[in-house]
Amino acid sequence: MLKLMKLVVYRIIHNKAFLITYLVLIPTVIGIAIYFTNNVSSNMRVGIVGNVEVVKNDEVKYIYLDDIPKTSQLVLNEYDALIIEEGNDIKVQSTKGEDFDQALKLLVSGQITTLQDDSPQRGTASNILGFFMMVVLLLGCQMYQYYFDERNGINKRILSTSFQCYQYMLSHFFVVLIFLFVPAVVVICGSIILFDIALSITMWQFILVLFMLCFFATSFGLWMNALVKGPMESMMFGNMFAIAGSIVSGGFVQVTSNEIFNNIVQFLPQKQTMSLLESLETHTAIPSLGIIYVIGLSIVLIILAIVIEKRKISQR
Repeated sequence: MLKLMKLVVYRIIHNKAFLITYLVLIPTVIGIAIYFTNNVSSNMRVGIVGNVEVVKNDEVKYIYLDDIPKTSQLVLNEYDALIIEEGNDIKVQSTKGEDFDQALKLLVSGQITTLQDDSPQRGTASNILGFFMMVVLLLGCQMYQYYFDERNGINKRILSTSFQCYQYMLSHFFVVLIFLFVPAVVVICGSIILFDIALSITMWQFILVLFMLCFFATSFGLWMNALVKGPMESMMFGNMFAIAGSIVSGGFVQVTSNEIFNNIVQFLPQKQTMSLLESLETHTAIPSLGIIYVIGLSIVLIILAIVIEKRKISQR
């Protein structure tokens, strides 16, 4: 299997466009994540649309707007909430649940002086990995370029030798995992040390969570690429899962406090990753079942990918 891995790495190194793209893309995204982390305002940013009278408060920074912003701006935490004039009443729009909306309504009208939010605040680790999580899943599907190239005939020549199907699949898996995890660790750790960023968890905990995330992303990418016919289908379905799953799991900001919704998204590995980060930051009980679930699901996806590819090869 090591020889197969060397073959894939050799082809990647000699494809300068492929190599530069991912060696530049990953550090760039990490830089953006760290930039957002260092520029998170301690004050709540509330956009106001219309002629709404508000009571000034040290916790809130009011931003007067001409038009209602897109929902994506709320999801990406550009605004914590919007206050919109509706006749003689005002409407509060946010992604943080009905309780938050009602409390904010009372706050801006002066009926209360603080939101009294006792929920734990996101730390730097959650902010960095929350932004980076979606990109890791996207890259986990897209970095199997040579896996599809070898479907055109190289895989038959490889598998006609003493190599087994699982060795062929795992060689691609480990190469993608290395190219995904190693640059991320080097750049993130280097940036944290260089800019003297105070991590909300220890460095070794951060690296382990990052590895778990990369391990799942690589497993999901292998399974997705074995399942579909070509790279376009892989990118389409992979992008849908990565973007939608990261948003509803709270990768950027808590989407809602609805209990039913939160119970549903617990099945997403992204949500389990964010829950693990939260427990590490707040020094509460580590969700062991969540860790086992993510790792177990990753292994199942690898096995399924091998089974699918072996069946496809036998049918060719």
